[in-house]
Amino acid sequence: TSLPRMFFTILTYASGYLVLIFLAICMACGLYYMAELAEEYSRLTKKILKYSIFTVLGIHVLLLIFDGFPIITTLFGLALHGVYYQFLKDFPFVNFSSPMFIGAVVGLLINHWLWIAFFREELQYRVTEIMAFFVPCVWLVPFGFFVSVSLGDTVLPSATHSGGLTGSTAGREELSGGGGQGSALKGMMSWFSSKRDQAMATTGFAMPRDYYGKDT
Repeated sequence: TSLPRMFFTILTYASGYLVLIFLAICMACGLYYMAELAEEYSRLTKKILKYSIFTVLGIHVLLLIFDGFPIITTLFGLALHGVYYQFLKDFPFVNFSSPMFIGAVVGLLINHWLWIAFFREELQYRVTEIMAFFVPCVWLVPFGFFVSVSLGDTVLPSATHSGGLTGSTAGREELSGGGGQGSALKGMMSWFSSKRDQAMATTGFAMPRDYYGKDT
């Protein structure tokens, strides 16, 4: 009879959680680097997003014609990406309090629900096939906007009295003049970092900093 593998089981779970933490850190670093590139090459990023939207629209049409995907769900996905295309007019600036942005977020949630309901009924699709659909057709364009849209220092949560992500015409004019441009993703990471420092300061701890005053 085999001996119970108690320690090996503990080691397996501990290693698994360490791998998840490592992947999360790598993903955060990758997102930050992508935000840096999108901020530096905003015109190229706009073109990539534009052609990505056209590609996703084409995929929706092909799936509808050749694979018989549901008409209502497919049309909703087409309309939603049409809304995404409207954001390119003011790219890389987005007004987070505008009805169109709020509608796009609600539409994204509804789009997820519609496609999940479809794949739950169609049991012939494997998980890998479902992920192969969701990555380009549902997540690609919103993810691209998430890492590339820009905010000014005046519209970051740490610099507003309301604490919300709100864009304004004045903020866009200030940014177009060259002041305080930064991606929304970097702004959110900076905001969470400041909240972390405040929380640790209240407990009597402080994050160690290097010679240049940055977090180590």
